[in-house]
This record gives sequence, structure tokens and C-alpha cells, in this order.
Amino acid sequence: MGRIKVLPETLCNQIAAGEVVERPAAVVKELAENSLDAQASRLVVSLERGGRSEIRVVDDGVGMDADDALLALERHATSKIASVSDLQAVRTLGFRGEALPSIAAVSRFELVTRERDAVAGTRIRVEGGMIRSVEETGCPPGTAITVRDLFFNVPARRKFLRSVDTEWAHILDLCLRLALARPDVHLQIHHQGRRTHDFARTGSLAERVGQVLGHDTARLLIPVSTEKEDVRVEGLLGPPELQRANTRGIFLFVNNRPVKDRVLQHALLSAYDTLIPKGRYPSSVLFVSVPPDQVDVNVHPTKREVRFRRPSDVVGAVREAVLEALSKGIQSGWTRPLPTGPVASVSRAPAHVREWQSGLDREQTIEPGSEPPGPWGPMEGHPAEGTPATAPSTGRNMEPPGLAPLPRQASLFSREDAPVEPGMEGGREEAPLSLASLRILGQVARSYIVLEAPDGLVIVDQHAAHERILFDRLAEAGSRKAGQRLARPVVLDLPPLEAAALRRWLPQLAELGFEVEPFGGDSFVVHAVPAVLGRTDPREVIRTVVETTPEEADSPRLELLARLAKTAACHGSVRAGQKLNPDEIRLLLKDLERTRFGATCPHGRPLWHKITVADLERTFHRS
Repeated sequence: MGRIKVLPETLCNQIAAGEVVERPAAVVKELAENSLDAQASRLVVSLERGGRSEIRVVDDGVGMDADDALLALERHATSKIASVSDLQAVRTLGFRGEALPSIAAVSRFELVTRERDAVAGTRIRVEGGMIRSVEETGCPPGTAITVRDLFFNVPARRKFLRSVDTEWAHILDLCLRLALARPDVHLQIHHQGRRTHDFARTGSLAERVGQVLGHDTARLLIPVSTEKEDVRVEGLLGPPELQRANTRGIFLFVNNRPVKDRVLQHALLSAYDTLIPKGRYPSSVLFVSVPPDQVDVNVHPTKREVRFRRPSDVVGAVREAVLEALSKGIQSGWTRPLPTGPVASVSRAPAHVREWQSGLDREQTIEPGSEPPGPWGPMEGHPAEGTPATAPSTGRNMEPPGLAPLPRQASLFSREDAPVEPGMEGGREEAPLSLASLRILGQVARSYIVLEAPDGLVIVDQHAAHERILFDRLAEAGSRKAGQRLARPVVLDLPPLEAAALRRWLPQLAELGFEVEPFGGDSFVVHAVPAVLGRTDPREVIRTVVETTPEEADSPRLELLARLAKTAACHGSVRAGQKLNPDEIRLLLKDLERTRFGATCPHGRPLWHKITVADLERTFHRS
């Protein structure tokens, strides 16, 4: 008897702090989100030693009176929800009423606040969860919260804090995400007594992205804005060549809440699946809006993860929106395949981005399963800040020796005073390159087509080019159920596991133009195949599809169709080592120009490469 006891309030708050307050960045997150919920138009975040010694968040929001200020330090006291229905349709960033008491339980805490029409404000001091003083004070309207000596009374937690630079980098990551989410708020950040960042309020997401990530980077991004049923997708997408070796360039928001959501990230990555190689990741700022009752933001104590009521609808809407925007953006401008060799130079990111990147890169002990934060820094294979490049930087040149500079994309960030790219006169873009109009010189190793361009040579990977053509045709055929019946049906025998997989995928294969039906046991009969596959043995194609497609039967329909089409296109395309005559080459190039993404194969690898006359002259030391 008597072994079970009710824990004291202070201990309860410390336990709650263990869930909510993981590191200084978590404190900044909770305080900054409270400020934004309080209708702040200006937010100042000040730090000492990466937040380990002091965190101060000041806003010009609505403020509180003395009674509300004291209630705010009680667990589960909040102004943001009043009923179960409110909890099921949360519209604010914070709502549980745990943050302030949890933070105050593990720090030396001070709250100063005043309502806009009040004569005086209130100052409350708390130490380790115990209120030390409550007094009237003079202060400007709004709220200022200071958190000193975080985890001073929980040494076991304090020893797990990382270096000052690492904690600062995590806070900067959070602040930049909040800045992207709320361009209408003026955000200042101070560290060690120095103002490091100042993002003036703006009514434009495009302008805020330029402030945060740099206008040179922002001008490359492609806008997306679509709405399908209850899902609205907006933001800015990196073209395929703006890719990274990690996911730090992906910024996701749900109802203006910064999140790191696997469902959304999967939807975004699936849209880029045929545009960038495996193991590479796009750079994007993506906002998804759904009705509040269609998303649960209460899944994680820190609210950094969400759960959608109908995730397949969200995934489908995001994937279609991103694909459509990329298709229009790429076709309206000109993008070239990302080269795989060393890069001569990379545009300088803003100082705060480089600082953010370097702070995170120094941290090697990121929690298992988590993605360390950070924006666009030097891409893999690019020289980092301070390392010598092999050629002089031209500001935004991201191409290696042997490639012409990348022409500017049509973008939201065009400026009259934007620098003129090399090879462009008067700021005009270079006309898109028409491969079919170039003179055919021949084949190399019966695998690469060599073309003569006005200013050099273009080399095309014939297998990759035909693979892209077939993939696009299969995708189109999928919407029309186009198939070519075989003169004589063929029987296909499969091992038990592969036969089970094929049974699951029969509806999707039918949408691509395959007509396959069970034939008893683990056998199937093939009656028709997509017409674009020509005389390819259907049994080989279907076996390859079954062997190489992941066993994710619950994947969204369009994503699974894309995977099946990619595999079928690879198997049915012109092979390396196959001799082509000039007419076949010309037809191949014309068909390639009709595709949506003619710069990469469905696996994201480049399918053509340009060598300019200037490159040849440099190679042979001619001036």
C-alpha cells in the first residue's frame, strides 16, 4: 500500500520539459510561436552562447494582464482552445499550455508583459519552477521573455547540450523557417550582442525567400500554386540542377506551420524521382494548406510532425502540383543536365546561410533517424566557402569546365539590375537548344550521338534519350489504356512471391496498356502490351517490372504507375551498343523534344552534354 503517489507539480513540469524542451532551439520555437499567435508584427530573438546561457524573445503582440500572465505559467492553461472541437481543428501554432511552465521549470525565467491599452505591465520571475516575485513594472506593449541558464537544475540534461556553434545553428535553422512561414513579420536575430540577421516584413513570399536564401538562389526557383479539392499547394521549387546530397534544402509547411513531415517529403521526392539521380535531393520551399480538421498537429509534443486524415489525397495533390509546375517552368526556360564532374565554382550563399551550414556540418552526432537542419549550402562536389575553385567565380555559375553557363530561369525574382549572365547580351536569355535541328556527325561506341552545334558539340546518350521518350509515352498511354494486342498471347510463369506481387499490380499495369490475367497457379497470360514498347518480349518486361519495383502496394496510384513505367521504359528502349542510321537518330531527337523533361532520363541522369568551342580551345591551349 502507498507505493503509488501523485508527483509534485515541479517534478511534473520537469518531466513535461523533457518532452517539449530538448535543446535551446526548442525554447526559441515555443516562445516565438507564442509571439506569432499573439499577433506580433515584430519579433526579436537574442541569444548568448547559442542559447545555453540566455535566450530572450521580445514581441509587440497583444500582451497579457497580471492574472493571465500568472495563469500562463500553470500547466494546461491556454487561451487557444476551450473545447474538444477546438482541439480537432487547431488554427494556432501553440495550444496545449505546457510550454511556459515546462521552460520555467528548468531555467531562470523572467516574463515581462503589458497589454496595449494598459498603464503598466507585469514582471514575473521564476526559478526552477518556483515563482520568486510578481511585480508591476513599466514596459512597452507586448511580451518579453528571458530564459537564463537552461537546465541549470537538471545537470543530466545540460551535459547533453552540444557546442555553442551547433546549438546556434539549430536555432538559426528554426528562425529561418519561421521567417519563411511569416513574411509579414519583421524578424531580427541577435547573437553574442551582435545583430546577425534582420528580415524586414514583406507581403511577398518570393521576396522573403530572397531575403533568407539569397536572391541569386531564389531567382532560379520555379513558382507553384494549385488547389485540388481541399488541398492547396504553393511555394517555390528548385529546378533539377539545383540539387543536394541531403534533404537540408527542403522547407515544408502545413497551414503555415514549419514541419519535417515524411509524408510530404515523400510526395515531393516522388515528383522529382525521374528528374534527379537516386541519392540526390531537390531544393524547395513548399506550403500545403488543408482544412484544420483534416490534419492532426498534436501527434508530437513539439508539433514538428503532423498526421493527415487522408494522406493519399495530400500526396497525390502535392505530386501532381510539383510535376506540373516543374514541367511548365522547365519548358518556359532552359535547364541543362547536372554534370557529375567537379564544379568550377558555386554562387556564394548569404553569410547567414554559410554560417548555418558550417555550424551544422561541425556537428557529427545528430540524433539517429533525424535530418540535421540547414538550407542550401555547397552541393556535394562543389568547393566549400574558402576553398580554391578551379576557375574564377562568375557569381551564379554552377557548371563545371566544359559546360556553358546556365541561362536564367523565368522567375518571381527578376530585377532590372540583375547581373547579365555570360553569353547573354542585354540580359536576354539564350534561345532553347533544339537538338533535332543540329547536324548529325555520327555515333561514338554505338552508344552516344554526336551533334554539331553553332558553338560546339552536343553528345546525347541514346539509351537515356529513348528511355525518356518511352517513359513519357507510357505515362500518356496510362491515361488512355492504350495497348497493342499480341498476335499470339504468351504465357508467363513466375516464382510464388513475384506472382503475388504481379497480382497486386495488375490494375496499374492495365493503365499502362498491359493486358495480363491470371492463368492458374503462378502463371499469367499476356494478351496486350503498350504499343510504344514495339517488339520487346513482354515476358522480359513484366519480369523486370516485378523484380525491380518495390513491394509498396499501398503507394499512391500515380507514384506506382511512374515506377512501373520507368522500369518498362528502361527495358524497352534503344540499348547502348545499338547502331542507328541518320533517320533513326533524327526521329529520336524529334521525339525527345516533345517530352516534358528532355534533360534527364527517368532515373534522373543527364542524357545530353554540351562542349563549347571555348572549352575545346582551352583543352588544346589555344587563346
